Amino acid sequence: MAERIPREFIHQLLNRIEIIDLIDSRVPLKKKSGNNYFACCPFHTEKSASFSVSQSKQFYHCFGCGAHGNAIDFLMQFDHMEFRDAIETLAKQIGMEIPHESRALEKPAASPSLYDLLEKISKFYQVQLRETSRAIEYLKNRGLSGQIAKDFSLGFAPPGWDHVLQQFGKNSLLKQQLLEAGMLIKKEDGGHYDRFRDRIMFPIQDRRGRIIGFGGRILDKGEPKYLNSPETPLFQKGHELYGLYQALKANRQLKQVLIVEGYMDVIALFQNDITYAVATLGTATTAFHLQRLFRYTSEIIFCFDGDQAGRTAAWRALLVTLPVMTDGVQIRFMFLPDGEDPDTLVRKIGKDAFEKQLANALTIADFFFHNLATQTDLQSTDGRARYVKLATEHLNQLPDGIFKKMMFEELAKKTRMKVEQLNAPKPSPSQPQRTMRTTRSPSALRLATSLLVQQPELAQFLTEPLPKIDIKGFDFLLQLLTVIQQNPGMTTASLKEFWRDQPEEQLIVKLAQIEHMIPEKGIKNEFLGAIQRLKKIANEQVIERLLNQAAQQGLSQEEKLQLNELINNKES
Repeated sequence: MAERIPREFIHQLLNRIEIIDLIDSRVPLKKKSGNNYFACCPFHTEKSASFSVSQSKQFYHCFGCGAHGNAIDFLMQFDHMEFRDAIETLAKQIGMEIPHESRALEKPAASPSLYDLLEKISKFYQVQLRETSRAIEYLKNRGLSGQIAKDFSLGFAPPGWDHVLQQFGKNSLLKQQLLEAGMLIKKEDGGHYDRFRDRIMFPIQDRRGRIIGFGGRILDKGEPKYLNSPETPLFQKGHELYGLYQALKANRQLKQVLIVEGYMDVIALFQNDITYAVATLGTATTAFHLQRLFRYTSEIIFCFDGDQAGRTAAWRALLVTLPVMTDGVQIRFMFLPDGEDPDTLVRKIGKDAFEKQLANALTIADFFFHNLATQTDLQSTDGRARYVKLATEHLNQLPDGIFKKMMFEELAKKTRMKVEQLNAPKPSPSQPQRTMRTTRSPSALRLATSLLVQQPELAQFLTEPLPKIDIKGFDFLLQLLTVIQQNPGMTTASLKEFWRDQPEEQLIVKLAQIEHMIPEKGIKNEFLGAIQRLKKIANEQVIERLLNQAAQQGLSQEEKLQLNELINNKES
């Protein structure tokens, strides 16, 4: 069983935290108008103040880089905290004690002592390295200094089958912990042996610097060349990045992050004062990796071999990035010369020349369109049609925003088409077209929903349930009203928190950023006016349905009376 923080507590916490005070203690704010405070954005370099904090919404937003969120998000982005750490910090700040709820997890929770166990094993490996000249010579031949080895806590797992087992597994309980931490392998006959033997050891640390696993590189020839810890309660390779802890420690603010493939690449780059490199751990980059990195930086550069295998891997990475490419972030691709990796290249040409090549890395747009062009013939009509089909399938994975719009504009330019043609909706043959004439009212719905997100207290003025309306997005308005009415005192910040990590979260963010040129005194009337227009549309839809029914199969006496009443109300 594991503990989680109840949603109700988080809601109460955000209601008691004053986001202005929280941010002002780290980034000095100046009040300009109404409830809004401004500063130069702490998440990107700028000269004019585009970072806005709203006291009424308890929400911040940068008009430059797109950073946004509530008090929890700010601590996660500014202080590089994990979600739970941010909540614990805020609760401690105002003297609230965190209650917990138990829930079953697919994987068992890690024992706190596992961290201590791995730390002790790491120190054991470090001692073995200092006493093994063969391992020291290997690292020297790879160009690593004693200082960089110390900075990354490098060690050595000696040859033999049971050094860790004998040192740390002296009883059945300790053996079970070693198994749980991935340090032992179970024999078929019931015995155990060390997972790592005769290898240079690279401790893998989480964001807080705790050791959660190891990677091992064989000294001589043999397979596998690199061996990682298995999945454990502490270590999930699709979530962790080697070197991220060191990068955060070395940089108060990460302007960019370079993703490379291996431990030695990260360490060699750090030794050459390129302290913003990380590596995936035996797996391709995942969306989780990217979302984690975007907490700390707005620019990611992928580094791949320049051969066909490298470009194929880069294309797979690009496809993973598309769903998380929100406005304000940047992805680029660097391809290495033949026969080079970051480790060898940086030692050969030095930091300045290496960073010059980084500066010339391809943008995601350049790589996307260039790679697609190699798969099709843009000179022929059918080739352009295939190009458009492939491109639109991928570009539709992008979140709505300026970047998506610009990518479609670039596609239109390359294929000599109009953007409207590329974005034209295609009805499914299996789904008949609607015959209703009044199916959309984006202005009334958008106004009502956005005002409600920005001022949830408006919900109190709705004294009766809203009728069902066949408009895309109306169900969300009903859901929003329900959440607000069930949780008195909601703010924009707590609404965002309610839907954290769900699709609705980004919708809340977009609606929170809409600027309404409405005087404060007129907001209530504008909201109720939008609700009235939605009710009118509901009536029109019922009239439309009854008229269609009358033409096809006739109406009952009760339905006729309803239709007459609706028509009379519409005309009055």
